[in-house]
Amino acid sequence: MPKIKIFALLSVLIFGAVPFMDSWLNYNIRYTLYGIGAIMVFYAIYDFLFNVNVKFLFDKNAGIIYKINAPFLKQRLMMFEEMTIINISQEPGCMEYAIGKKKKEFMKNYSISDTFTHSKKSNAREQEYVEQVLNPILEFVKSDKI
Repeated sequence: MPKIKIFALLSVLIFGAVPFMDSWLNYNIRYTLYGIGAIMVFYAIYDFLFNVNVKFLFDKNAGIIYKINAPFLKQRLMMFEEMTIINISQEPGCMEYAIGKKKKEFMKNYSISDTFTHSKKSNAREQEYVEQVLNPILEFVKSDKI
């Protein structure tokens, strides 16, 4: 979410400031800035729809995990027995938790946490995440069906 806010703010600044700088900005620079602003807007919208706005449904009765994306229908991901939790690293020094099917977890996985770094504040957030979110998920999945 912070990246979306930064991109939205920068695009508003670009689209708000460039028309007033018309007298000293060259035609090519002006439209290059408009292009950069448009790319940031599209990236922020894409990131919001497909990454931030994703929810996971753990259906205890059926023993199935679904991925729900607001503008789309729910997608069946895997059975409880197939689920494994892994640590993935998308950027150097950063780590996040993801779920995937056993034996295929590195080919297709789904992020279920924010990115954690090695700072004190991030370590505290990670510890809180593990205690309040990750452990209850594991207990829920491993418990018997109702």
